[in-house]
Parts: sequence; C-alpha cells; structure tokens
Amino acid sequence: MLFLSKIHFINLVFMRISHLLILLTVIFYISCTPSSKKEEVRSVPRAGKFNKIELGKCDTISGGVSLKVNVWEPVATDTLYSEMHAFLNKKIIDRINDNADLSGNPPKPGSDKTVESAFAIFDSNYKKFKADFPEAPGCWEIELKGDTVMTSAKIIQYQFDHYAFLGGAHPNSFRSYYIFDARTGEEKNIKSFVSDTTALLNKVEKAFRKLENLADTTNLEGAGYFLSNHKFFLPANYALTKEGVFFYYNPYEIAAYARGAISFTIPYRELEGVVRKELIF
Repeated sequence: MLFLSKIHFINLVFMRISHLLILLTVIFYISCTPSSKKEEVRSVPRAGKFNKIELGKCDTISGGVSLKVNVWEPVATDTLYSEMHAFLNKKIIDRINDNADLSGNPPKPGSDKTVESAFAIFDSNYKKFKADFPEAPGCWEIELKGDTVMTSAKIIQYQFDHYAFLGGAHPNSFRSYYIFDARTGEEKNIKSFVSDTTALLNKVEKAFRKLENLADTTNLEGAGYFLSNHKFFLPANYALTKEGVFFYYNPYEIAAYARGAISFTIPYRELEGVVRKELIF
C-alpha cells in the first residue's frame, strides 16, 4: 500500500509539472504572437525627401528679393505622391502670390502656374516698390517650410510654416496644418475626426484658460483676447499627434502679435467620445 501511495504521489507531481509546462507554453506563445490590440501603429515612417527651392538673393544693404522653400514630400510614384505634391505645390504658389501684390488684387495671369512665375511677379513688384521708394531699406523675403508631424497607417499629419518680410515693424509668420489620407494622399478635413464639436470647444476653452491662468468667470475680451462675435472659438489650425490633439492659435488670431502663438495639447484620454481616434490609428 505504501509503495502504491508513493507511485500515486509521483504521478500527481508529474501531472502538475505537465500542467505547469503547458501553461507556460501557452503564455509564451501568446506573448510572442502579435495581438490586434498590440499592433496599434502610432508612427509609420514614410519614404520621402525635402523639395528645396531657392530663388533670388537678399542683401541687407543693397536689398533684393529671396524665396526659400524646404518642404517634405513622399517619394513613391503613386497617388500618394502625386496628390500631396500637387497640393503642396499649389500652397507654395498661393503663398508667394499672397505677398506678391499687397494691394489685394487677384494674381496676375500666369502667376498661378509655377513657382518660378509667381516669384517673377513678386520680384517685379519689389523693383517697382524700390523705384518709388529708393531709400526703403531691407529685402523682401519669403520662407516656406513643411514637414510631417505624425504619420500612422491611416493618416499623414502635416505642418506648413510661412514666413514673410516685406518691410514694416515685423515679419508676418503663421502656421497651417493639413491631414492627408496615408494611402491616397487626399486631403482630409480635421472636423471629420471630431464627433462632438460642442464638447471639444468646451474642453479647448478650459485648457486655454488653464494655460493662461484665467478663472472660468474671467471675461476674455476684457482680458485683452480677440473673440469671434464675443464668443470663444477653436483655432483655425489644430493637429493630430501621437499623444493627443495639438491646438495652435497663430499670432493675431486670439491675442496681440506680441503675445506670440498660443498652443497646447489635450491628451486623447480626455477626448474620449469627442475625437474619433479609430480614424487616426
């Protein structure tokens, strides 16, 4: 009987060891097997290069005109490249034309065709200005920069910076954000990623007041901020990042130029039910 008890005990030990080995094997398999939840892609590197353009020359003493462009573009010869290239090229031309004629007249015929043709009008207007005001110091300069902020399997979030100086007290600079479909290159409206605009506005105002150290009862216009129809508003530009939504008020947009840009990020965990995260990642 004692001998049988020992055999029973040994069998029991082996059974438990076997079960333990099976359990460890399952755990190892699960940990090594990609899970759909663990495969959430937050940043997808894209093959691309910077399109650099430099036209004109600026000399602080003798003057001149200068254009510098440095924008990232995908390199693949597919719809992603063709759509983004066409979009960015048009933005570059539009920004040059915005500064080519300060009278507000529409762009001259042909100036909307190529970067070179737009720059030619910009250069011509500068020479006319110098003929009228030969003592005016400095140059006319435009600098445009563009790069990705965040890429995922679904979107490409893009940042486009504009700087221009045409004399005066200070240069004009502002930033724009654009979203492209990561497969087709089609531009997407950021509002399509928002499911509750009212809730978003409330959260942005709360974050804005916290950043500016303002109480909930503080009158924003009385504090020197610019409002739209006496109401708080979302910035014209906000971006989707890995951490959350980045809100960016350009100089002059909601505060005086001297205040500079005002920006802050609201994490996605605070935007559940407000931002459609499933469309981003």
